[in-house]
Amino acid sequence: MALGRMAVAAAAGALVSWPAMVSARDLAVRDGTGPVAGAQVSIKGERGTYVTDAAGTARLPDRPDATVLQIVMPGGARLERTLAAGTGAVTIDVAAPPPTPATPSSPESAPTLPPLQVTANPLSRGIEDIATPATVLAGDALRRQRQSSLGETVKDVPGVASTQFGPGASRPIIRGMDGPRVRVLSDGVDVLDAASVSPDHAVTSEPFLARQIEILKGPATLLYGGGAIGGVVNVLDSRIPTKVPDKGYEGEGELRGNPNSSEMTGMLGFTVGVPGVALRLEGLHRLSDDYFTAKKFGDPPSRRVRNSFNDTTSWSTGASWIGDWGYLGAAFSDQRSEYGIPSEETTFIRMHSQRLDVRSELVEPLPGIEKIRFRLGHVNYQHKEIEESVVGTTFKNNGTDTRLEVVHDPIGGLKGVLGASGFWRDFKALGDEAFIAPTQTRNYALFLLERYSWDSFYIEGGLRYEWQHIDVRSDQPDRSHNGFSASLGFMWDFTPGYTVGVTFSRSQRLPTAEELYADGPHVATGQFEIGDPRLKVETSHNLELSLRKKTGALQFGVSLYRNAVRDFIFAADTGEVIDDLRVVNFRQQDAVFYGVEADVKYAVTDAIDVSVFGDYVRAKISHGGGNLPRIPPGRIGSRIDARWDRWKAYVQYYHVFTQGDVAAFETRTAGYDMLNAGVSFGGALWPLSGYELYLRANNLLNQKAIVHTSFIKDSVPLPGINVTLGARFTF
Repeated sequence: MALGRMAVAAAAGALVSWPAMVSARDLAVRDGTGPVAGAQVSIKGERGTYVTDAAGTARLPDRPDATVLQIVMPGGARLERTLAAGTGAVTIDVAAPPPTPATPSSPESAPTLPPLQVTANPLSRGIEDIATPATVLAGDALRRQRQSSLGETVKDVPGVASTQFGPGASRPIIRGMDGPRVRVLSDGVDVLDAASVSPDHAVTSEPFLARQIEILKGPATLLYGGGAIGGVVNVLDSRIPTKVPDKGYEGEGELRGNPNSSEMTGMLGFTVGVPGVALRLEGLHRLSDDYFTAKKFGDPPSRRVRNSFNDTTSWSTGASWIGDWGYLGAAFSDQRSEYGIPSEETTFIRMHSQRLDVRSELVEPLPGIEKIRFRLGHVNYQHKEIEESVVGTTFKNNGTDTRLEVVHDPIGGLKGVLGASGFWRDFKALGDEAFIAPTQTRNYALFLLERYSWDSFYIEGGLRYEWQHIDVRSDQPDRSHNGFSASLGFMWDFTPGYTVGVTFSRSQRLPTAEELYADGPHVATGQFEIGDPRLKVETSHNLELSLRKKTGALQFGVSLYRNAVRDFIFAADTGEVIDDLRVVNFRQQDAVFYGVEADVKYAVTDAIDVSVFGDYVRAKISHGGGNLPRIPPGRIGSRIDARWDRWKAYVQYYHVFTQGDVAAFETRTAGYDMLNAGVSFGGALWPLSGYELYLRANNLLNQKAIVHTSFIKDSVPLPGINVTLGARFTF
């Protein structure tokens, strides 16, 4: 049977079941044309997901009794195979026997949601089986939420918000934390831009060129830095091929427009290969003008958000050497962007970033080693802040981030990964707003993650030690810091399909150069920033309780968390004003964050899903010290997704509550309601292997929506009613 027929069966909600009596240890999956890479295999009734490699193979644990394998193909089709007791290798050719679709009334036909792989966890577990709270955007969910910036793309995920600095710059906020407490990664290594320095600096990761976005919440993300006590956003792209296209080539493209901002965005990517080698070329161009909000504001009053234009061009080319042993590849990327700063109507930013990536993955290179993974990213970044056609300030950031991970086979029941990372960064700010002297940051770390499972329990623990040195080219002293972080998580499948988890983490964040040495005006945020070179290491203690249901028509996840941070570093408003800029001092006080996140989804039928979601976070200085600034307000909402034939549609509504828990010199922000809807039609049409036409409408209630987390919230209300029309295709 061809994969296309299996995909049709899966789309219809049927679980294909082909009984067979074979033994298993090393499993190979083929589809009649060759190996199937990326198939997700699990043993029914047990936790754990095993993913086939480029050779279509996966190693499964031996079992004394017959077992049932559940296989999810890359296209989404689902299979079951019964394996007899015994050891030995087995090959499953999914194209061999004719399928027997389950009847609509059979248990196998119950609607289920496909598992998603979290590559940011080097043990390659499915999303439902990792201790760290995580959300993965891929496929339709990612394509539906793509916006011009990373922050706006992920802001609808429970527990996630956006800094909202206009269409050109928006960075993710996770559980009330942003800046250096949220690391943005490109396939495991830092994006190496200047976005963590200031919210008006763009994140260089392009959502339209991403194939998957992983959001990991809480300091259990210590594998990527003890400083990521808020979380990690890992963006996966296709710039370095990891497999040769089955037919020798494949590609995708998209074109969309939005009349509210006169936006036009076009993207095209193409991969070609022969056995052993694959090449990739992709590019994007986005052009948009000032957008219009629901109500008039400003002086003079206008619905147009002045200076909110965005002009971005991005392209990359990459190549890989691919074999049964794994792959080795490299890519060069170039991104140029010009975008306005709405709070400064005569100021815009001209950004240019060039990036080199090297990635490699070796499969079973040595006895006892399951995988070795290497990542390196090197960036030359520069942006100029241009005021009334004159360059006011130039920011330069040259950096390298690299990491090596070694995944070992089970030892005494423990399976884990040992790794090392190195981070080098040279940062300069030159000109009128050079609020920090040039600095060089060097950070090195060792980390370990181990997992042990038995019956319906599993425990996962991690350790990280890092040391950092910052050289500053001024009369300020150089600073060195060390940090130790640890996490421990327990999960228990107390009844089939239900899991309860407890996670505790102790993480240490080392001060950044900006927090230590800032001393000057920052017009974009309206602040005069003053750092403190005496700042100490910040220590976070996080406790989280979670309850999840992972299978069946009803699925949900609920998390309660509390994060107590000793010596929390923040920019405190002093109440003083210098040249119309508010003076803020970086200082340290103990702080506490606590909150709740929930997401419930019910498959009413094979064609209709209903979801309810919400989140809330509270953050304040301990011992009566008041509230922390720019904390996201609570929200609650619902969503309906429907599918019939080649049509898809959705309606989403959520309410954002008024934020009244404000810091000193901060103003309240009114709540608002948001109603969005969309419809799409797709299929296959020669020579295209797939196409989709879509229409989306946001803010159908045409409400004036102010984002409390924005430094310039009164200058950038969200767009009023706006409609996006687009076309997407694959070949």
